[in-house]
Amino acid sequence: MCRLEVTELEKTYGNKKQEKRAVQCLTAEFGHGVYGLLGENGAGKTTLMRMIVGILKPTQGQITCDGVPIGQLGGTYRNLLGYLPQDFGYYKEFSAVRFLNYIAALKAISPHAAKVRIDRLLEMVGLTEERNKKLKTFSGGMLRRIGIAQALLNEPKILILDEPTAGLDPRERVRFRNIISALGKNRIVILSTHIVSDVEYIADKILIMKHGQLIQSGTPTQILEPVAGCVWNCVVPAKTADELNAAYAVSNLRNYIGSDPGKNQKEHIGSVQETGNGEWVELRIVSRDKPHPDAVAVEPVLEDAYLYYYI
Repeated sequence: MCRLEVTELEKTYGNKKQEKRAVQCLTAEFGHGVYGLLGENGAGKTTLMRMIVGILKPTQGQITCDGVPIGQLGGTYRNLLGYLPQDFGYYKEFSAVRFLNYIAALKAISPHAAKVRIDRLLEMVGLTEERNKKLKTFSGGMLRRIGIAQALLNEPKILILDEPTAGLDPRERVRFRNIISALGKNRIVILSTHIVSDVEYIADKILIMKHGQLIQSGTPTQILEPVAGCVWNCVVPAKTADELNAAYAVSNLRNYIGSDPGKNQKEHIGSVQETGNGEWVELRIVSRDKPHPDAVAVEPVLEDAYLYYYI
């Protein structure tokens, strides 16, 4: 079993006068399974991943694989890696199979082994029938699936995926999540994203980054525990909704037009006060304190937790 450890890792850019700390004193461990790395854009996720794959060198700290610094492992470590960067480069005029053969050659995979693996991977990502079509004709989702296939050509023990579902429609996003979930059974999969739903159902462990720091980590259950009792639903007049939206972290907002949001809705969220113009707004609010007299406590989900840790 491969084990990856990141110890007091830092990455600093610029000089002392204009220093930017992209990653700050970050420590984490990774074994087999899917790890969801959550954080807003600019949180330091991509910088961390580039250090893990060896593209960037840390300013301080170290990364070890099975106890050995990755810099000492050299090619041995690179052979363990599969990487899908956020900006996935490809040759538009290449067919899917030609592109994968090209990547296999770069990874020093023999032609016979490459053919077997390419056939299997194209089937896995659902692109067998499109194997001879040019990549310039592929949709964004199809290109991301080719990206996964190229990352898996060398049968890596460590798979790094940076914003893999960016730009995908909901159907492609679900397909991609299912593929990733299956991959985590016998390897380390680290998936970086700012879309909570990408990791909500497939991550064995979640790490949340903010301003280059790791602010929370644990299983989904552990991540949700501190948020219990801090998520509220209420239906209020539109004017009150604007005030609450400005004062609190709102994870969801739904407008109702009419004199009554509905009997079932009332029973679900509690009492409702009628407004003169018939406009109602249902809010889901993340707050340590009860945000409104009519607010009702509800069970938190991962998206609520993400907002909670960013408050």
